[in-house]
Amino acid sequence: MSNREEAIRRLREDTRPITGGEQFEVRFYQPEDGYGVARLMYAVYGDGYPIDTFYIPEQLTEANRSGRIRSVVARTGSGEIIGHLAFYRSSAPNPDMYEVGQGLTLPAYRSCHVYERCTELLFSLMRDGIVKHSFGEAVCNHIITQKVAGPTGMIETALEVDLMPASAYAKEEASSGRVSCLLYFRIGNDQPRRLCLPDCYEQQIRFMLEGCALEREIVPAQDLPLKHESMISLDRFEGAGVCRCTINEPGEDLAERLADLEKELRSQRYVVLQCFLPLGTPAAATTVEMLRTAGFFLGGFLPAWFGNDGLLMQKRFEQPEFDTIKLYSERAGKILAMVRADWQRSQECTTPRSTET
Repeated sequence: MSNREEAIRRLREDTRPITGGEQFEVRFYQPEDGYGVARLMYAVYGDGYPIDTFYIPEQLTEANRSGRIRSVVARTGSGEIIGHLAFYRSSAPNPDMYEVGQGLTLPAYRSCHVYERCTELLFSLMRDGIVKHSFGEAVCNHIITQKVAGPTGMIETALEVDLMPASAYAKEEASSGRVSCLLYFRIGNDQPRRLCLPDCYEQQIRFMLEGCALEREIVPAQDLPLKHESMISLDRFEGAGVCRCTINEPGEDLAERLADLEKELRSQRYVVLQCFLPLGTPAAATTVEMLRTAGFFLGGFLPAWFGNDGLLMQKRFEQPEFDTIKLYSERAGKILAMVRADWQRSQECTTPRSTET
């Protein structure tokens, strides 16, 4: 079965209950777990989850076989899958960087430490060197995931403002507005690298760098003229209203291209534009200033994102919902304060092209 609609129909018609109270084991994914993961995804998110793979068992099995996804499941004695967590390749250009996520637990088992046990087994892949680097996006409409992230050795370095729509959590009535996400990183087998700090964010990045245990040669970024055409790639998440722009190499046309992109996104009712840019070259200062002038504000530090480190900058086309953000740690609270202060600074920008609708 390779069609999303057919897979959803099959899941909708499968009305067998999954009861609580059974003993379960936690193990790495096996092909016979595929349909159970799909049933779990449908039980938690309905048909609204944007990634087809988790509804289609054959796709999930192939992704695990190839190493694009590395899943851990919690399986009851009767064969039901009641928990799932995974490392998977996602937005980062660095092929050694895996995202940790797809954390699902059936409601009847949420007091049984399913998530914690899945996390412990999954992170053994980092301990054993199978997965080198990882990052995660902890939702900020509650603090449960944030509390679990700490013991894994991951550390907060960035905040994605209003990333997810409330509709993604409608099945469980978990949010009444857009949901921000806190970015965590854990870097294994680190190598010395050069980190070029733009003056405007030096204090913020130095704070975000603390605790990451990275060996960096820190040098000032320079305001250098950009040449040639920009090399950028886009990931559009239409259902979420989010576009991610990875600036692999900035060029002299970057400001114009971003302005045209923003105009297009606004016309299509997108609400968030994120830019990921490298901090391994001195021209980072020019790129950052270009984005600041266009009304972008700080998101945070992205260790090893490109191989070299990166920076997240972001733009919310409407008023951000800062007051609904729930954070667990003092460090996260300081990152929020930095992000919010820079958003306030961004409101003073008056670049005509960036405000066209």
